[in-house]
Order: sequence, then structure tokens, then C-alpha cells
Amino acid sequence: MDQMVCPKSEKCPIFSGILKGTEYTEVYKRLYCEAGESGRLRCKRFQVAQVLGKCPDSILPNSLKSVEEIIAGINNPTDSN
Repeated sequence: MDQMVCPKSEKCPIFSGILKGTEYTEVYKRLYCEAGESGRLRCKRFQVAQVLGKCPDSILPNSLKSVEEIIAGINNPTDSN
């Protein structure tokens, strides 16, 4: 696969789920999935997956939560912070 394209983009669940059929689909792909390493470094989904091996389907690439907050929420789902 092209190094400019995220290796996870082809099967990324946000494009078959949360963003499916929205006007944002192509924008997100261009900003995060097809922007090479800089796009991946901005993508919270990619960053979480690098640590945990997966990322919840509901997390968007531009989540306002830090990677640490996302991971803490996964590890302790009852914590609302």
C-alpha cells in the first residue's frame, strides 16, 4: 500500500459506520488517511490503535480527547471523565 495512505484506512470502521454516507467522509480521508505520516500523527484512531492494537468505532480521528483519555475510557468504561 502507498506510504501516503494509512494502512488501516481500507478497513477503518468509521467509514462503514459513524461517517458512512456523510459529506465528511472524503474530508476525513484526505486530512487523515491520505496525508501520509503527518495525517497518522494527527489521527487519534491511529494513535490509540498503535498502543492497544484497536480503537473503538465511535472515536473520530479529530477527537478532542487525548490518546491517554481515550485509553483510560476504554480501560475504565464507567469513568465519565
